[in-house]
Amino acid sequence: MFKEIKIYKMKNKLILLMFLVVGALIGCQDDDYEPPTDLTDVGFYLSTGQAKELNIALNNFISFSDLSYGTTSHEWQLKSTGLTFLKGPIKRQDSILENFIIEPREQVSNAKTVHVYFQEAGMKEVRLYNTFKDSVTFRGNNGVEDYFVGSERINGQWVIDTTFSVKVWDTIAPVIKVRQNGLEIDHTSTDTIYVEAGDFLEFEDLTTQGEPTGRNWFVRYMPKEGVPSTPEDVVAGSSEQVANIIFKKLGVFQAGVNVVRSGQNIPGGSARYIITSPIKVIPSSKPFVVSGDVIELEDETIQVPFNGEFAPFVGQEPYFKVTVNGTDFSIASVELHPTDATLLQIKLNDPIYRPDVITVSYDGNGTLESTDTRKPVAFTDLPVIMHDVNMLPPAIASFEDGGNRWGPFTPAWGENQGDYEFTTDKAFKGDYSMKLTMEDGKRCAMRSMLNTDAITFEAGKKYVMRFSMYLESSTNLPSEISLWRLQEWANFWVNPDQVRGQWVTVEKEFTSTGVLSQLYFRILPNGAGNSDYVAYFDNFYINDVEERP
Repeated sequence: MFKEIKIYKMKNKLILLMFLVVGALIGCQDDDYEPPTDLTDVGFYLSTGQAKELNIALNNFISFSDLSYGTTSHEWQLKSTGLTFLKGPIKRQDSILENFIIEPREQVSNAKTVHVYFQEAGMKEVRLYNTFKDSVTFRGNNGVEDYFVGSERINGQWVIDTTFSVKVWDTIAPVIKVRQNGLEIDHTSTDTIYVEAGDFLEFEDLTTQGEPTGRNWFVRYMPKEGVPSTPEDVVAGSSEQVANIIFKKLGVFQAGVNVVRSGQNIPGGSARYIITSPIKVIPSSKPFVVSGDVIELEDETIQVPFNGEFAPFVGQEPYFKVTVNGTDFSIASVELHPTDATLLQIKLNDPIYRPDVITVSYDGNGTLESTDTRKPVAFTDLPVIMHDVNMLPPAIASFEDGGNRWGPFTPAWGENQGDYEFTTDKAFKGDYSMKLTMEDGKRCAMRSMLNTDAITFEAGKKYVMRFSMYLESSTNLPSEISLWRLQEWANFWVNPDQVRGQWVTVEKEFTSTGVLSQLYFRILPNGAGNSDYVAYFDNFYINDVEERP
């Protein structure tokens, strides 16, 4: 956003304007500035404000323009190494800036506008030294408010001495490591890396030069000479600093990483590194087995993950069995996931419900086969994790933003007095839990605002509210642990006397036609006022109760 700054004439005093112009604005301007003969109310537009620290990428330039009026002397000084003056005008399409270097390479210039070329990374300084016969005041803005800097009387002259700090961001130079089975691989050679189907390689980004903010690993089909790669060639990827990438398809592949720098007020940058070693995926010597949890999706599809890709198939339904609450249910289809051939997807002819207990079995007699010709191992009565949705967002339900959506509560009858902490020491689900400590009967009172996540309950529906708690220690029990739905002031009371040293889940069913805008959680002291209590709380949950008809 541009900012207007004006110059005003005053008796025996000038308000001095100093103007920094970024390189994009100087493509066709002259290096000298002729001030107007009469000083009046003059408007200027600035694109950068009066920032004390500027940012620029290495091997770029900034133009500095001094629009001061009435100077007796004026000079720009390059106070750091790796800086040179360029001769303008410089056009946008001019990419070889060395052609504009002024020779001999002086460190001082008396031009009104200078173009400074930054050829060395690090913090650099450009100084503007002006003298005046009269006292002057510089008016600037730090992005929040105006500020004023008066001139200093030195050797009979009034001096404005200003130094611009410029952070020059280095070019990004990727540094990586590749490991297989815990051992580091020389990825700079042209030797082939052999990986069994279903196994993984570990890729680690160690880049520091250029201060990158992220990266994107990719694995793609080996490019053919003269044929450019396309996004469709990519078969796997990750944005993690340490990425374990599984190789599922047979064939020869190429891996690499794009290391990037992005953010507000910093120059963007990127660099790509291609691993020169080809990666050849060969048939696995391991059994072809289920490799994770069997889950129900939202559309009632049962998904079974394997440690390799399946070859296309048809007609495998007779070899699977699905039981629901101990009864065999008929199978409508067994198919591959449309984009991930490691996943089998089973659909039933009849609906299933959240409280159902479901198991899946495979007798091993089908014609199923992996893409590397392995037969899947038979399995019996694998449990299905049913699809569930928490109406509370993760930040409120399990503090996964570090507890930012929770804080102490101060109702009219008494504020929070206990200690609270959002910690990764223990967690029932995710990484965080809320630790509450009551000493000498001091109450604990915490609240979370749902704001845009407010829940509107439907009339005639039954809901369940629950949370998990881990009692660490207590000598004298408090009188109450309770979770409240506000603004209804509906209470879910819990007995504080729970099994110590293990997670316990408590729940309560309710009906409501109101709107839940806040959660209020508290531990109240006993009548003697000597209760003590240290406990962790996690996985706050609300959802409708789904029942099989």
